[in-house]
Amino acid sequence: MTRAETSPSSSNDKPKRPVSIRGVAEHAGVSIATVSRVLNSPELVSPSTAERVQRAVRELGYRPNLFAKSLLTRRSRVIGVSLPDIHGEFYAELMHNADRRACERGYHLLVSSNAHHPDDGPQNGFALDLVDGLIVMLTERVRVDLDAIASLDIPVAVIGVDPPGMPVETIICDNTIGAARATEHLLDATTPERCFFVGAHVGNLDSDQRAAAFASVLGRHGHEPNPHQIAHGEFSFEWGGEWAMDRCDEGTLAGSAVLAANDEIALGIVNAARQRGLEVPRDLRIVGFDDSRICSLLRPKLSSVRVPVDEMAREAVDALIRCLEEPGSTPRHIRLATTLVVRDSSRTAPENP
Repeated sequence: MTRAETSPSSSNDKPKRPVSIRGVAEHAGVSIATVSRVLNSPELVSPSTAERVQRAVRELGYRPNLFAKSLLTRRSRVIGVSLPDIHGEFYAELMHNADRRACERGYHLLVSSNAHHPDDGPQNGFALDLVDGLIVMLTERVRVDLDAIASLDIPVAVIGVDPPGMPVETIICDNTIGAARATEHLLDATTPERCFFVGAHVGNLDSDQRAAAFASVLGRHGHEPNPHQIAHGEFSFEWGGEWAMDRCDEGTLAGSAVLAANDEIALGIVNAARQRGLEVPRDLRIVGFDDSRICSLLRPKLSSVRVPVDEMAREAVDALIRCLEEPGSTPRHIRLATTLVVRDSSRTAPENP
């Protein structure tokens, strides 16, 4: 072997140093200040120059040093997101769309959940000095949470609750309209006495609003729902299955119609009904809530009330960035419409393809 071949290392084995902004400037033939403007305020640079710098960024694989940048600008361009949970289709879709929108706006997300720390406030779990602002999703109107949010000295946008008197951006969905339309749809072929609502625990705002709309519609049809027609548990497949098994044991599930507070509950009910020999929609008509991806994959396809999760995520990110970039602007309170999507699970008779 030659000496070169036995050498323990060569120049190619040395770890590559991260590309600096100076390296990008030299590669593009512009100043460091121009590169900075392209990365932070591209509207201040001519399109041809911006394209040249962006090409250099791509070719060199340059990644901005967010920590160094935050020291200079006092802005991290990181948005904190506090969720009650990160499990399930709903939260996955919410974060997927929020991350995409944040990326489009030049921001990053830092996500935390207090699902395993129920006694912590929504702001806990964050090093708040690392984020420019915070998006908080609340599922219950708990005073301590609202007080904690009001005490923060960074911009905040709230999903799920519209607390009166709090000067923050809020984004909520209209649970009442969607649940009412779903209930009316079920009443087209089922008597009020045979309709059920299966929801989450009392105190969950979404579930409570959907249950109230269900009860109101039954009342307009001349029937005050009895306690057994509105059940409270959890937003889970297991709870839906448990409820359905109990109704089968009582002999009350066949011939009924169910509005479930989310699609996971509905899926659990359908699964349990099948285990007991019932068919949907022949023996049981059912509508879920959220219109998650599973609705179109299930057979029969599941009717559901669509919550515009993509729009909710986009509005939340835009709301917080508006607070950051337009300080002092009047907070907006956004209410998103829900829509009933009728599929096979709640039809009264099969339709020709």
